[in-house]
Amino acid sequence: MDNENKKSFDFIKKIIDNEKYKKIIIIAGLLGIALIFLSSFVNFGTKNKQSTEETASTTQVINTDSYETSLQNRLCEIVSSIDGAGRTKVLITLDSSSENVYAANIKNSGQTESSQDSEKDYITVKLSDGTEVPVNIKEIEPTIRGVLVVCQGGEDSIIQQRVLNAVTKALNITSDKVCVTKLSN
Repeated sequence: MDNENKKSFDFIKKIIDNEKYKKIIIIAGLLGIALIFLSSFVNFGTKNKQSTEETASTTQVINTDSYETSLQNRLCEIVSSIDGAGRTKVLITLDSSSENVYAANIKNSGQTESSQDSEKDYITVKLSDGTEVPVNIKEIEPTIRGVLVVCQGGEDSIIQQRVLNAVTKALNITSDKVCVTKLSN
C-alpha cells in the first residue's frame, strides 16, 4: 500500500508541476466559485408548492384589502357629491374574499353529471421560470356584508334616502345592508 500511495503522490505532483494542468485547475476553481455566487441570484425552478400557495394567499388578502379600500374611497367621493350630504365617511365590510375560478377538465366516474364521484384536473400553463400555474377563467368579487355611511346631512330623511338609493344602486345590494347616519361635529 505504501508503494501505491507514493505512486498517487507522484502523479498528483506531476499534475501540479505541469503549467497546463495548473491553469486548468485554477480556471475550474474560478468557474466553481462563479457558479456558487450566481446561484444566489438565479432561481432554478426549485420553488416549492407551499411557498407558491403562501404567495397566492397573501396576494389574495392584499387584493381583498385594496378592493375594499378602493370601493370605500369611490363610494365616499360619490356620496359626498350628493347635494346636502356634505363631508362623508364610508365603511364597507365584506362577507368573503374574492374567489378565482380555474379551468378544469372534469371526469365523471358515475352515471349522472350530478354524481359526487367526479375528478377535477386543473389546466395549467408553464411559466418561463418553470413553475406551473392554473388557468384563471374569472375572478368573483367579494360579497358585501354591509355599508355604513356617515355624512353631515345624515339627519335629513331626504338626504338619507338619496344616499341610500345611490349606495344600493352603485353596489347592487339591498337597502337592509346600508345604514346612513349623521356625522358628528
